[in-house]
Amino acid sequence: MTILKGLVCREGEGAGCRHFFRRMTEYSDVFERATGERLIPGTLNVNVGVVVPIKEHFRIRGQELKESEDFLFEVCRINGIWAYRIRPLDAMGGGGHGDHIFEIACSKLIPDVPPGTVVEIALFPRD
Repeated sequence: MTILKGLVCREGEGAGCRHFFRRMTEYSDVFERATGERLIPGTLNVNVGVVVPIKEHFRIRGQELKESEDFLFEVCRINGIWAYRIRPLDAMGGGGHGDHIFEIACSKLIPDVPPGTVVEIALFPRD
């Protein structure tokens, strides 16, 4: 297991444009089928300060969301709560905010995480 500390992004520092809120609202059934649970729409963006390539556990194909990019998922924990790191990935290998900003989705509300808060993210090896 790898434990990282990260900072919840402020607007202009990696905070999102609410794309995941729209996707997860419009296609909640696709996200539920992929994860096995109903996620709270949107992601919490966390800057971990170093590049950490995602370890794909599963993905949602872009065409399922009428998007040109796929969405890779990595199971993780944030402040002890089970969650998913989601990484948009286009055909050129880019997408999202890069591998230093984690987009975290969860089926539970993550308490006490306003912008500027330090959080702990646990990543697990993929065997």
